[in-house]
Amino acid sequence: MKACSMRQARQRLRLSHSAVAMIIVLVVICAAWYVGSLGDGWVGRCLRSRLTLYAGGILLACVVVLYVLVGAAWRLGRAQRESQSNSADAGTAAIEFALLFPIALMIVLVMIQSSLLVAGNLAVHHAAYVAARSAVVWVPENLSYGESRNVVGNPGGSAKLHRIHSAAVYAVMPVSAGRPDLGGQAENAVVIREGLRRFHELHNIPVPNWINTMLTGKYQYAWSHTDVSLQPPADGNAYGDHETLRVQVRHTLYLSVPYAGWIFGEPLGESGNNYYGTEVDASCALTNQGAEDEIDVEQFPQYIKY
Repeated sequence: MKACSMRQARQRLRLSHSAVAMIIVLVVICAAWYVGSLGDGWVGRCLRSRLTLYAGGILLACVVVLYVLVGAAWRLGRAQRESQSNSADAGTAAIEFALLFPIALMIVLVMIQSSLLVAGNLAVHHAAYVAARSAVVWVPENLSYGESRNVVGNPGGSAKLHRIHSAAVYAVMPVSAGRPDLGGQAENAVVIREGLRRFHELHNIPVPNWINTMLTGKYQYAWSHTDVSLQPPADGNAYGDHETLRVQVRHTLYLSVPYAGWIFGEPLGESGNNYYGTEVDASCALTNQGAEDEIDVEQFPQYIKY
């Protein structure tokens, strides 16, 4: 009797093949996540950020809960299939499905929104890196009398900051909302759209459909919901030739999944529009490469005497 009970206990503790596969997948994902977070680049900073840990943890937890729910429903259905089939069993199965389906649907929606939030966080961190790359290119330029070499003007009228902001906007456009009603002015979007059309036409390439349908809305939203700031110079006037340029990017990610956006964000825009968003901050620092070249310019043609 005792041996029989021990055998039954071992059978209960024995994991199924699907459970073992699920554990292996989770371990591999966590290991890859940890290894990636050790990097010093923008990807490592993103994987270490609080938002990625929060959204990624919810995503993995939802995967486990959904697996348990589906497994429990499968076991109940198998037990009923093995028993004698009658109308009462069919009615019980229908009730169980009706109870589990809304829960499973909500979990799936949260999983989708969590994965999109992780992808959006990656895009914002990449935008910070792109903006920093743009800063080390444009800050050393001599654009005008007010913005000479290594000098950046006021944020409201700085041509250098405008170019840095544009670089960040282009990087976050793929994860922006394609809704013109949530964006701002469309003049720049129209110019970019026509430029891309002209580029494809000149190279005899078919114009992608997203240029006509999605570009305007995404650009408007990205431009209106992306703020870029450059850390002031150490001496308060001009940046040094090898001074660190730190760029801060703040973007409001649009939460597009219905019934799941309120978990991660707050109402976006006017109240009652059922749009949700969450602010994401990212920064990147690169060394200013504004030192003037000291290489003698060679004149051609040169004549060599033998």
